[in-house]
Amino acid sequence: MRILHIIPKISSGGTEKQLEYLCTELLLAGHEVHVAYLHDSKESILFSSGVCMHKLRATNNHNPILILQIIKLIRQIAPDIVNTWILQMDIFGGLASLYCGVPFVLREPSSELAYPTTWKNRLRLIVGRYSAAIIANSNGGISYWKTHVSYHNFYKILNGIPIGNIKEVAPASFDILQNSELPLILYVGRFVSDVSGDKNLVNLLRALAIVNKKMPVNSILCGDGPQRTELEDLSKILNISDRVYFANHLSSIEVWGLMKSSSIFISLSGYEGCPNSVLEAIACECPVVLSDIPAHREILDHREAKFVNHFDIENISESILDVINNLSIAKEQAMANLSKTDEFSTKQMLYAFEEVYFRHSKIN
Repeated sequence: MRILHIIPKISSGGTEKQLEYLCTELLLAGHEVHVAYLHDSKESILFSSGVCMHKLRATNNHNPILILQIIKLIRQIAPDIVNTWILQMDIFGGLASLYCGVPFVLREPSSELAYPTTWKNRLRLIVGRYSAAIIANSNGGISYWKTHVSYHNFYKILNGIPIGNIKEVAPASFDILQNSELPLILYVGRFVSDVSGDKNLVNLLRALAIVNKKMPVNSILCGDGPQRTELEDLSKILNISDRVYFANHLSSIEVWGLMKSSSIFISLSGYEGCPNSVLEAIACECPVVLSDIPAHREILDHREAKFVNHFDIENISESILDVINNLSIAKEQAMANLSKTDEFSTKQMLYAFEEVYFRHSKIN
């Protein structure tokens, strides 16, 4: 099968990582895979994987000339199906596919809270109505679309992660830690608190300040984003800058090594789709403290994770201390959670996408 994926950028984000995993598996399964993109990162494995890469060119993200370029590309490639990723290309790629008479599927990476009422989001809903199918990675994503599109083909496909590769990674240390014997709290993700994502990192730092008054712990925040300066300044105001380390973007292997060395992986997101970092923490057998949101409850239940009210700083700090004080029990549960990883392997994701593609493609 010839498949064209269309995405705004090739970068280190969670959605882009899912595209990498899926394209790699599609190639191994014998499919011809093309990716059209506007912005790139040469660090992506897609450029050396055998995927046919097609760079689009425009002066800005909203330039309608992109639609003409995508139409030309679709006619040139003649794909059996098009898969659009992220709002901009859901619109431009969807319109181009419809014009060319090629079925397209839209991938939904989040849930309703990610989409305030804007003209771009409304236009995405209109274009999405004419897709062959909508693939969401969470129940929340499907519910969002069902609210606006009553009758359609909806599929839930969990994110996939490379379980085998994760198993091969050894536990790692972080050289900057002054005392590596202390419990280690790990966060991995973007530093944001806006419409693109609400990670509640201010509340995390305030909770860590309370924790450190009762018990010294190290914390590592891996990632970057517009909140970085605010968070670094806050860590100084809270007098925990010597216990909180900002590690920038790390490679997947480095992150997995840290997860295997950490006492707790924590995610306090206000909303999610299917968070890669939580799946990876499970695969690394790391105890998890999670915000009590539907997306996290889809992955683990109250016996398998410590759920917290992400608005309640006292609740967050008490939960962190509870896990640390009962770490042997938490690690036993984390080992038991490993049995869930078959549900979100990249192979399982491949099979699910293939089924949708074959059902709705031109060759059906």
